[in-house]
Amino acid sequence: MINFHHQHLELHQEIHARPSPKISSPCVISHIAFFHDKKDINAEYACINELAKIYHVNTIGEGTNSYFQEFEHFNLRWENHREFSTITIIRPMTEELTNGATALDMFPEDWLQGFPGVVISATNITINSCVEGKIIESHLGTKASIASHLIDNQVTVWTSLHLNKQGFTCFYISDNSKMEADRKQFQLGGLVLKILEIETYRQMALLALPVAKSIAPIATELGQQCAGILETMTKLNNHSDESKLLQELTNVAAEVEKLRASSSYRFSATLAYSELVNSRIEELEQQRVENKDMLGEFILRRFMPAIRTCKSVQLQLESLSKRLTRASDLLRTRVDQTIAEQNKKLLESMNRRSHLQLRLQQTVEGLSVAAISYYLISLFKIFLNAIHHEFYPINEYLILSILTPLVLITVFLLVRRMKKHFVDQF
Repeated sequence: MINFHHQHLELHQEIHARPSPKISSPCVISHIAFFHDKKDINAEYACINELAKIYHVNTIGEGTNSYFQEFEHFNLRWENHREFSTITIIRPMTEELTNGATALDMFPEDWLQGFPGVVISATNITINSCVEGKIIESHLGTKASIASHLIDNQVTVWTSLHLNKQGFTCFYISDNSKMEADRKQFQLGGLVLKILEIETYRQMALLALPVAKSIAPIATELGQQCAGILETMTKLNNHSDESKLLQELTNVAAEVEKLRASSSYRFSATLAYSELVNSRIEELEQQRVENKDMLGEFILRRFMPAIRTCKSVQLQLESLSKRLTRASDLLRTRVDQTIAEQNKKLLESMNRRSHLQLRLQQTVEGLSVAAISYYLISLFKIFLNAIHHEFYPINEYLILSILTPLVLITVFLLVRRMKKHFVDQF
């Protein structure tokens, strides 16, 4: 039997984890994305299972990242993402829905309020065959200034991208396609999924914009401080100034790294979300509606400058960090050079003192040899003088003249030998 990797099935199923819904026209769709600072997946399971028990349908199991379930009058889709979760409700069009009701009206009033997280994106989509301007405006709540033909001009999407009173962005899709029912459901499902992803990822990408706006002036000020430090470096004259400047540079570098640490994840996430938005817009393959802004052009014209602002602040921090690193290296080199010069002077001074100490020691050794020899010769003189007077007359001066060089040589050799012994020992 083949030995598969323990995650083989899990990795394979990921490609089938979030299939496009099959959507029949006419219908209404509501989509909500909940953002989580601290995600509690078990709380979401509990909310979904509470709803499932109310309607007596299948509950969700632990460890699941998606839940697709047909209820009596609507379909529910729940998807778990890294930073957010989405709930999508698809409900067939009825007469009451033509009067402004939404797919969310099927839910218990307090159910959505108890769902974990805060709403970062909310979208209502109406799909119908009618293309009358008044009906479209009644569903959007305002005049449709943005429109695009899609799916080979068989479908048209209308919107203003303004929020309604409930905080939802509204889209109206006029469906005039003559394709087969299954293919039509698949095409509409894919189209709706792209629009919902564009809205959700667009909002998630723009979370970095307030961060960038708050960081930009601080980064600019830190950059000016860095420039001032670099200018001051060319005017330094003593070691104390260099140490003080290095401390200032270290403080600025710490502030920059703090900003990078607090924003790097958000900026990286924005880059990923913006790429998804661009990809989904390209996949729409839009055709222009006369006298209307195309959906993709309108979004990108306003969306991309915000993304570029985030990128510019991120690059500003990275550039500033590199400049500070180079400046710190230069200043440390100067400090090290100054310390090296000071150490050199110190060693030269110590060398001179050691040389003087050696000369003094040699002088002391010579005096020590003379002193010891003098005392030894004095002892011999006393001894010879006693022999001369008490026992036998001798020429003591002759004997002393012979002993003196011998004593000097002997004492000198003994002192030298003792000195060598202690040097070898230590």
